[in-house]
Amino acid sequence: MIELPEYARVVRTLQRGNHAYGELLPRVADSPAARRIESAATPLQSLLTGARVRIEKGRGYVWVDEEAPAIVLVEKYYRSGNPLDLYLDLIHELTHLRQLAEGQDIWDEQFRYVDRPTEIEGYAVAVEEGLRLGMTEAGILEHLSNPWMTSAEVRRLRENVGQFLQGRPHA
Repeated sequence: MIELPEYARVVRTLQRGNHAYGELLPRVADSPAARRIESAATPLQSLLTGARVRIEKGRGYVWVDEEAPAIVLVEKYYRSGNPLDLYLDLIHELTHLRQLAEGQDIWDEQFRYVDRPTEIEGYAVAVEEGLRLGMTEAGILEHLSNPWMTSAEVRRLRENVGQFLQGRPHA
């Protein structure tokens, strides 16, 4: 198991409801991944100040409610999910909040999920950080896997993420 640095440790004592992103990850501004998310149009401090997380009952893991906008975190996953996966997912979703703030369509259905530029960028931030923290390639593939994706889709997503991180457009 990977020992997480302080900035990657999620506070797991919050109740259901709305919270500032920083309540879950109080030291996230120290994270190299968080600094990678910021852009000239959306500085990190501005993004973190406005970012919200809603912990609620339900099924699944975590996603962005673009109407709020807020990260929706399923309570069961918040309480018992793997600490590294939870951190990487929260970083991934913070990327989506930045994309929304910049007017991007994070649900652009002209692309399949694994080919959607906004998803590739979000996963790229998580994969890069996971590798930096010591995840193996098998661990990365496990992190990318979701119940709604086939193994072929996971491999395609990993390829797209690799191309993104190398500065090449995805196929």
